[in-house]
Amino acid sequence: MSMYAKSLAVALCVAAFGTEAVPAQSPALACSKEKNHYSCDKPQFIRILKDARVVAVETQPYNRISSKALEDLARELGKSVQSDSADLIFLLEPADPDAIYFGPNDRELASLRVFSRGPRGGRGQLLWVESFIGQPDVPWLMVVHGVIQQFKAEFK
Repeated sequence: MSMYAKSLAVALCVAAFGTEAVPAQSPALACSKEKNHYSCDKPQFIRILKDARVVAVETQPYNRISSKALEDLARELGKSVQSDSADLIFLLEPADPDAIYFGPNDRELASLRVFSRGPRGGRGQLLWVESFIGQPDVPWLMVVHGVIQQFKAEFK
């Protein structure tokens, strides 16, 4: 490759990805997915959770009860809740409603996912997944309570 082509390639990369610096000590891959199961690095997540000061909360779809429960969780963990400049993003969402269910066994009803802050302020790397398993007829309020209790038992 000629010097001109190398310079052009570098310029295109800078233009495409912007000039924001990525921290030199960015964490290694925290969660990996294999056959619909997430495996996350718990010791690394514990360190990141301990160091975080500000948490943003999101629910999909937006649900006031779920958002309030996540805000309460963040405060119990000693974090302030703010959408701008958050260190971590807590996302609570129901499991895929289109998934095939062969009862009477339990299935995933919801997941609480924790992301780092991305380089442009949005979601970054997936750091933790807490899945709540149960019967499909469990009311959403109980699912929210259950997944948060699981998370608190794991990390409090």
